[in-house]
Amino acid sequence: MAYHSKARLSVEVLRFDGDLSVLSMIKMKGRINRLLNRNQRRLLLDLSETRRVELAGVGILVDRLRKVREQKGDVKLCNLRPEVEKTLRLIGVNDLMESYTTQEEAIRSFDS
Repeated sequence: MAYHSKARLSVEVLRFDGDLSVLSMIKMKGRINRLLNRNQRRLLLDLSETRRVELAGVGILVDRLRKVREQKGDVKLCNLRPEVEKTLRLIGVNDLMESYTTQEEAIRSFDS
């Protein structure tokens, strides 16, 4: 798993290039912790290249979501492939995190 990060309109966009697995989320956990230490609390995960979701990886993601929200921030998702969206819906993540069709739509949602 590789990811790319860039800030857009005070939102940190993290794009995954691989599966939402335990290994990828362990790496992402460290990145999110560093962002929180820099007071970046508006995070957007772009999952356009993500094809598979592992339950344990989602567990780590939900843990980070809780940590971000404790610091008055939020994590949102965008560009979900249908199979990823279905998996996240089946395990109930869609009730915890907002998801959007595009990055632009998701970024705008932080201000509403």
